[in-house]
Amino acid sequence: MRAALVSTSLILSVLAFGSAHAADTELAMGRSIEGRFDRSARPSDGGGRSQDYRLALKADQLVAISAKSDDVDPVLILFGPDGEVVSQNDDRGDDDTNALIVTSVSASGTYTVRVNSLGSGEDALGAFTLKAMPISDD
Repeated sequence: MRAALVSTSLILSVLAFGSAHAADTELAMGRSIEGRFDRSARPSDGGGRSQDYRLALKADQLVAISAKSDDVDPVLILFGPDGEVVSQNDDRGDDDTNALIVTSVSASGTYTVRVNSLGSGEDALGAFTLKAMPISDD
């Protein structure tokens, strides 16, 4: 009985704290979201703060996702519908700490865009702008 309870607890922990948390906010293609990391934001794995957003993508769609901030150093992680990491980016350039992902996805579905702030304490708190844009050959 005790082993069954431990196994059940372990499974529930994995489900609750898996690679992609359930995202409450939808990120619509072509629209910006003004977000903010405050003390109530979920802690990230790197010591900062973290927020997740849902993004609907179609198979073979090319997309650019950006996170910009004057307050924090943002990091982007894109998770597929299966919870696996599709792409991630910390700094878009040598002198630019904003994050940019440009990728094509292989499957249609709801993806999770995670925005993390690097640092700890006050360094991990502040505003950011998140945006997803389609890229086409037209």
